[in-house]
Amino acid sequence: MANTLTSSQADGNTSKRGRLLLVLGVVLVAALGAGGFFLGNILSNRQPAAPAAPVVPPPIFVPLEAFTVNLKSDDGDRFLHTGLSLKVADAKDQARITEYLPEVRSRILLLLSAKQPPDLATVDGKRKLAQEIQSVISQPFAPNLPKQQILDVLFTSFVVQ
Repeated sequence: MANTLTSSQADGNTSKRGRLLLVLGVVLVAALGAGGFFLGNILSNRQPAAPAAPVVPPPIFVPLEAFTVNLKSDDGDRFLHTGLSLKVADAKDQARITEYLPEVRSRILLLLSAKQPPDLATVDGKRKLAQEIQSVISQPFAPNLPKQQILDVLFTSFVVQ
């Protein structure tokens, strides 16, 4: 009988060891899974985020009423009829141009009336005129005011007759 007790005890010890190994295996797999999860989160947080696309503010345009001026011409009466819009840098420039609109129009009228028809006949002539208008309008309206930032002068209509 002693042998049978010993063999039962041996079977009990073997089944306890089997259960213990099974529990240790499950705990080990769970620990490895948790470690992998946390390591993955840590590594993914270290990667630099993609830079956000810069926000481009909407353009600010100041439309001007059409201009009609007589041009200098040796071959009879010639005139220019043109519409303009000014593209400005910010709302402050827009407000200043609107406030000084009579002076803006006067500066442009004086510039346009000094032109001759051949000066305005080519695309390059029109581009040069746009640059001249930009330069004239950019100048301060008063000694204590800053220059206006005129980004572009856009022709909305352009007729020379």
